Amino acid sequence: MISMYHLIDQSTADRVLEILEQTGLYKPINLNIGNYSLDAINVSETNVSSHFYDQDLQEFHLLTGQNEYGVLKFKEKHYNLFVNFGEWRANQRLQNAHICVGSEKIHNFCFQIELSQSVFDDDYIYIIKNATNLAGDGSFARLCSGSKSKQAKHARLDTFLQRLDNEIIESDEKDWVVISKIGIDELYNEEYSEEIYHDIMNNTLRAMLLVEQIRTE
Repeated sequence: MISMYHLIDQSTADRVLEILEQTGLYKPINLNIGNYSLDAINVSETNVSSHFYDQDLQEFHLLTGQNEYGVLKFKEKHYNLFVNFGEWRANQRLQNAHICVGSEKIHNFCFQIELSQSVFDDDYIYIIKNATNLAGDGSFARLCSGSKSKQAKHARLDTFLQRLDNEIIESDEKDWVVISKIGIDELYNEEYSEEIYHDIMNNTLRAMLLVEQIRTE
């Protein structure tokens, strides 16, 4: 069976990361998932990562309406939340194509996206994560960590996919859950940059918080 999806190229990944670096929030991100709530109004300037000194990564923080870091609330306490992007491992298919979200409350890289695995068809670019494997590149390894059996890991993944309720596509004989998708004709159109940025950020952060909530249940 010939796949209808094709892996994105370096220029497409570069453009996605350019949008992350040069754009900001044109409207707030407000998420409430279990014990977690997130209210971000703005983002900081992008600078060299302060969390990964030995890697070529850029970083920005999400900010409150008062331009403070405490956007993530858990049990009445506030915590920061930051995004790193760039080079993660030198042997990836594409260069400088990794995105990871971290927080002092959780982990420096609690949710990761590898753009080398992203695909496209005639209409959209799909930013995806592996919904088949329980470990390895692009999988939900953190979601499954701590589970005592393979069955328990699959149960967590099934719960996550049901709650996220996003599109699932099949590529390379695996299922992939769509974190965000971008119209082919929109990626290089500056009029859509803010919408693309917000969609990637909102959907990535929602998925991250779902992972953390399910891990605590």
